[in-house]
Amino acid sequence: MVEEMITFTNAGQRLYGMLHRPDGVGPFPAVAMLHGFTGDRFEPHRLFVKTARDLAAHGIAALRFDFRGSGESEGDFEDVTVSGEVSDARAALDFLAAHPAVDADRLGLLGISLGGCVAALVAGDDDRVKALVLWSAVGHLLEVLTALAPPGAAEQMQRQGWVDLGGWKLGMGFIRELPDLDPLGAAARYSGPALILHGDADESVPVSEAHAYARRMGQRAQVRIIPGADHTYNRLDWEAEVIRRSREWLVEHLVSLVTPHG
Repeated sequence: MVEEMITFTNAGQRLYGMLHRPDGVGPFPAVAMLHGFTGDRFEPHRLFVKTARDLAAHGIAALRFDFRGSGESEGDFEDVTVSGEVSDARAALDFLAAHPAVDADRLGLLGISLGGCVAALVAGDDDRVKALVLWSAVGHLLEVLTALAPPGAAEQMQRQGWVDLGGWKLGMGFIRELPDLDPLGAAARYSGPALILHGDADESVPVSEAHAYARRMGQRAQVRIIPGADHTYNRLDWEAEVIRRSREWLVEHLVSLVTPHG
């Protein structure tokens, strides 16, 4: 496979990532991978790296990148918002669609945690997304994030306009827009196939969120609950299962997809 450090720009700021491509000329189907809240393009135990390499070994290009304000990309975390990450994800799809080795008619999104929420929001309004994979995805944003907030967070936000989340400076802009975001509604608008993976021992995002997404997408969604698995699949057998299931499903829905060019 070919691994290439890349940059692309959104809102005047550079985003950094790695594009994994199968050997050969292509054009290949491609997936943009969206990391979680305070995460980056690696994710715990290099989960995104392993997944991207596995996809590339099976004929699918994969783009791992850092949202603005995260990882090595430009911007400050204090300015991060979900809508900003939605914009970044669309810019990533633009990058893939323009790449000579990528088939713009066979694009997918894979998101973990908040990245799953972002993936749903994008897929609901962007018909370029032909396949959607959600890992441990947040659906009820306000409720889940409020439950995860540290003690005194509301007072901090009111007093100084930001909250210290273990060294991450979360700004008011992130909080202010949450009531207006509806990832579950966006998932209902998405007309393509979806794979939903979630651990039933997820300590951050309850497994009920997976079922909420599935209810909104109906028969278009395939749900697989991984017994005992935590939020980021921090055990080798859990990791292997999410990678294998995602790869097999994406091969089925992207590699074999008949396009106008195929």
